[in-house]
Amino acid sequence: MEVFSSKAGFARMGFLALAAIASGVALGPARADLLARVPAAREMAVCGDIVFVGTKGSSVYAVPLSGGGARRAASGFSAANGVACSGGRLFVASRDSVTAFDIGRGGALSGRRDIRRGLPNSGAHSYRYIAVGPDSRLYVSFGSPCNICRPRGLQGTIVSMNQDGSDLRRVAWGVRNSVGFDWRGGTMYFTDNGADGMGDDIPPDELNALRPGGFYGFPYFGGQTRLEGFEDAAPPERQIPPVLDFQAHVAALGIHFFRSLGGDALVAQHGSWDRSVPVGYQVVRVRFRGGRPVSATTFLRDVGRPVDVKEAPDGSILVSDDAGGAVYVFRR
Repeated sequence: MEVFSSKAGFARMGFLALAAIASGVALGPARADLLARVPAAREMAVCGDIVFVGTKGSSVYAVPLSGGGARRAASGFSAANGVACSGGRLFVASRDSVTAFDIGRGGALSGRRDIRRGLPNSGAHSYRYIAVGPDSRLYVSFGSPCNICRPRGLQGTIVSMNQDGSDLRRVAWGVRNSVGFDWRGGTMYFTDNGADGMGDDIPPDELNALRPGGFYGFPYFGGQTRLEGFEDAAPPERQIPPVLDFQAHVAALGIHFFRSLGGDALVAQHGSWDRSVPVGYQVVRVRFRGGRPVSATTFLRDVGRPVDVKEAPDGSILVSDDAGGAVYVFRR
């Protein structure tokens, strides 16, 4: 297996090496080319030959997939975490608004307009994720404003809306903090972060399948575990349980289904802070069999604190790392 140094000073390993690592073959650490330095890089949106990158800060960046570094494409946001593109437009989901732009040559943005304002206060869980569904509607997550508490209004939900911000609908509730979702065969799958402060091994992080309008258990359940303070409380509806449990505290965030992996998903595990022995800090492959997720195994390590994963048009794997302020690319 060929391993060599890239110009950025990182090691690069080919796609077959990644697949072998995912299957458990010991081939040594896999590292990526550094595509670009992006401060506090978060969600990514692949729009033709440009990847837009949201951040924890006030700016969104444009990065050519051919290389050449990152350029600040827009600024003036409060936590510009979420980015998605559709029909020549870029949508940015920040702490308090959803904003639309027209995408021009080279990723230049123009025609800025807020299509939705006054998003619910989600406290420490205000990093919005946004994606365009197969129905062409925008989907946005609103975290719960707490560790374990009863959310109010649209807190702890996932909503959808038209691309002009109209016709907002709640599609999932009882969600603690989802910062990643994607579609497989017309079904949305979304990650959800488990509660802290209940020990090293409970409750699990979750992978859920969307049933429109469904209740997903928070704050009564984390996975199938009763949460502290709500052990004896009656849930308002029957919980839709997770379709797959991740290890507690891995902080499962971005998820993407990859054509180059036969329709399996990659999930970014941002890594634990509330655990005596740290876990996560990796990208895992979620394998599907018979249309259902059956396992999650390590796919990539040594990518800092990964936040999001996306597939480039050539099948390359893009990974964002907010701690290292970087976007990495794994090419075939």
